[in-house]
Amino acid sequence: MEKQNKRIPPIDESHKIRELEQVNIILQDLYLTLDDKNEDLEKSRKKLKENVRQLMKLSNSNKKRYMDLYEESPDLYRTVNEDGIILDCNNAYATRLGYSKDEIVGKSIFEHSPKTNLKDIKSSFYSWKKTGLVRNKEVWLQCNDGTIFPGLLSANNLCDENNRLIGSNTVIRDITKIYEYRKKLEKSQKRIQSQLNELKKLDSTKDDFLAMITHELKTPLVPIKSYIEMILAEKFGPLTDIQKDKLCIVYSSTGYILKLITDLLDAQKIELGQLKLTKNIHNLSEIVGKTVERIKEEIIKNDMSVTTNIQNNIFCLCDPVRMEQVLNNLIVNAMKFSTKGSGKITINLYEENEQVRIIVKDNGIGIVKNKLEKIFVKFYQTDASSTREYGGTGLGLSVSKGLIESHGGKIWAESEGTNNGAEIHILIPVAR
Repeated sequence: MEKQNKRIPPIDESHKIRELEQVNIILQDLYLTLDDKNEDLEKSRKKLKENVRQLMKLSNSNKKRYMDLYEESPDLYRTVNEDGIILDCNNAYATRLGYSKDEIVGKSIFEHSPKTNLKDIKSSFYSWKKTGLVRNKEVWLQCNDGTIFPGLLSANNLCDENNRLIGSNTVIRDITKIYEYRKKLEKSQKRIQSQLNELKKLDSTKDDFLAMITHELKTPLVPIKSYIEMILAEKFGPLTDIQKDKLCIVYSSTGYILKLITDLLDAQKIELGQLKLTKNIHNLSEIVGKTVERIKEEIIKNDMSVTTNIQNNIFCLCDPVRMEQVLNNLIVNAMKFSTKGSGKITINLYEENEQVRIIVKDNGIGIVKNKLEKIFVKFYQTDASSTREYGGTGLGLSVSKGLIESHGGKIWAESEGTNNGAEIHILIPVAR
């Protein structure tokens, strides 16, 4: 049997061509994409280079600005490493110390400090190494000619581009003028303190003398006054009318001198804080009433009138003798500056807001408003002529102020001016 020949069909490669075409299209797209990317990359690279250039330009500008500031500053600048060796300094530093920059660079900071003050510069240097910061440390520097001057030192860390510590930037402000002024001020303070000590000694001597003289004056006056009282009472025999009149004048003058001495002693004790009070709860209404009764005869003798408005049974913690002394001073003062024949004195006492208010009012010559506070100053007179016309030393109101304040109270004066009379007000706490 004849062998039958089989026909092999041709291979269809069209699909491979299509695949190659597709791959080619993909490759073309990829090349185009890469071209775009390369173009973008090139643009980015160019932009980055421009930014770097601008940054370098800015950095150089800032560096120049910094160097200008460093060089031209009136303060003393120096840059040191971690061992205290000077790496750089500005013109002010070199000029003030009397060196050239070449002579300074490479030297230790301790070479520019006087031996007597090395501990200060070492203290500031070690403080910087420990904390990285020094602020306003007072140090001394030594110039090339051997002279020294004070400075105020501040320092902080200096780092490289990798933020590694390489040393310190130090600023020193020359405070020679401030130091000289401070020394002058200290001398002035010492001189003033010395003068103050001398004044205190003189004041103490004055106090001792015043205490002694008032005591010595008071000692003989007490028996003199007692004997005059006995003579006036005719214990040693009868007196004529003329003798009685003259003795009354002597007796009155003796009483005035005794009161003056007592006021001087009291004023001195108040000033020294040595005044002793015997305080207890007392009926102030009764104290005021008794004081007015005791002085009423003298008021009538001077052809004046007194009116009282006293609220009953007001109690306070006080020294009754001292409170009577204050009231007596105020009433006598009101009489002194009121006119005989028309003088009117009013005394009010009442309670308000847990306090006792006492008002002693007169219709006398009054007080100028700008002098109301001054009348309580020791020896003060509102007018030099008033001393001659009305008498007095200016001690009564000063003593009264000290006594009232010792009772925890307040005292002040009120007046509408000349010829409008005056009021003295007192406030002290009520006792419950």
